[in-house]
Amino acid sequence: MTLRDFLRLTRRRLGTIIASTLLGAAAAAGLLVLLPTHYTSQATAYVRVSVPKSASGSTDSNVYFNASQLAAQKVKAFVPLFTSESVAQAVITQLNLSVSPTELAADLSASNAANSLTINVTATGDSPERSRQIADAVVNQAAVQVRRLEGASSPVQVVMMAPASLSQVEKSPSPLKYMAAGVLAGLLLGYAFAFTRQHFDTRLRTAADITDRFEVPILAVLPQSKSIARTEAAADSDFQSAESVRKLRTNLRYANVDKQARVILVTSPLQGDGKSSVAANLAKVMAAAGDDVVLIDADLRRPSVADTYSLRGPLGLLQVLVGSVDIENTIRHGLSVLPAFETPPNPSELLGSDRMAELVRYLSRDRVVVLDAPPVLPVTDAVVLAHLADSVVVVASAGHTRAEQLDQTLEAIEHGEGAVAGVVLNRAASSRLARMRYGDAEYNYAYSQSEYARQGRPTPPSSTPRPQSHSEELSETRRMPVISSDDEEAFSHAAAQPVQRTVAARHPASHRLKRAESEDLL
Repeated sequence: MTLRDFLRLTRRRLGTIIASTLLGAAAAAGLLVLLPTHYTSQATAYVRVSVPKSASGSTDSNVYFNASQLAAQKVKAFVPLFTSESVAQAVITQLNLSVSPTELAADLSASNAANSLTINVTATGDSPERSRQIADAVVNQAAVQVRRLEGASSPVQVVMMAPASLSQVEKSPSPLKYMAAGVLAGLLLGYAFAFTRQHFDTRLRTAADITDRFEVPILAVLPQSKSIARTEAAADSDFQSAESVRKLRTNLRYANVDKQARVILVTSPLQGDGKSSVAANLAKVMAAAGDDVVLIDADLRRPSVADTYSLRGPLGLLQVLVGSVDIENTIRHGLSVLPAFETPPNPSELLGSDRMAELVRYLSRDRVVVLDAPPVLPVTDAVVLAHLADSVVVVASAGHTRAEQLDQTLEAIEHGEGAVAGVVLNRAASSRLARMRYGDAEYNYAYSQSEYARQGRPTPPSSTPRPQSHSEELSETRRMPVISSDDEEAFSHAAAQPVQRTVAARHPASHRLKRAESEDLL
């Protein structure tokens, strides 16, 4: 894992990491409350050997050497005496403690530093003053025991060198140590949980998540916006949404520079990814740019275009495919809609029929056809239609579509001889909190209208005219008229022509699927 990956993990899982850290601190605080508090003090004893003086008042150096050797031997022998039960009993009697000698002896410790004649005594009590009293009493009672064991005439003595009042009292458990350990443990557990979740969470949230796994172009990143869901992204009131849809239109035009796409199929891995809204908005902005556009609701299982444009049945795509109605009148400039109302028992067969191919071929002669196709993974309808399209646009829902689902979708379209122009990341979070967690959705160049106003700059003109009213908008969006009998000959002639399409280059499927970009299209 690189530093960039670590920072991205921290940014995306910051909430989990902070929650785990706070949980570790809370656990440490709970232990501090539940565990009893103890205080530890230390006193130091010194072992000395009295050296008698001669009649002349001088002392031989050999006598001092022998005394030091004796003291070094005795100090090691006296260490266990300080923690013995006999000394503990004497301390209990002196301080009037309500514990047993065994319990008090367990709270005592004694040690002798190498090449020294000192013994460090450590005592634990329920208060700082009590721990000091016990430490000093242990040294004094040990001196009494040594005098009793060695005899009154023995030159070896134990004396107080440093009382416990001179030492610093230590509190156990230490709040600082426990809190630091709790925070550190919570932080480590938080990162471990975040890394595990990041490893197994394959949901696609940003354009970088897609480009890191697939070599497929990102046509646009559409923000989570109600105007897109209502097919009103072309309105200037939502500048970010309008600019994102216009960018999709522009990138589609440059996806294949050799031949402009006349048939565009919009699909998604699963239902609910927003493909119908993307298809409707794409058709509207292309029509606003001056193209003759036909939006066909090819999702015969769950048609939604009619509801989007408030169209009423029953005549639609199904009736055209089964031949119950003819296409009449010439298509006028602007946006036309061929909705679907009824769900047939055999939608895949109808969409894969020659009649459907003839219809798409005829309509695409002098206009752009946008096919709102069903999702790829639940049904095969979109795969059946893929070979009819010059460009296939796959819509992925940010935070919902998984990498393996997009992988399977791209592979299915490729097997159906469809040319994937790119992926549209729909419903990308655009709030400031989301930008902190996942980074900016795109390239940091977009401004909202309020940002232009704050900078004293005029709002960029929209290439999409705002409709004057809802009725005027619907007047430009009409049901697909059918061709008259005079146009049957032209329709039949178009059916005899081979379908014009661009087939994507075939690549072996892998976890990091390598897809053909625009320059790889044949």
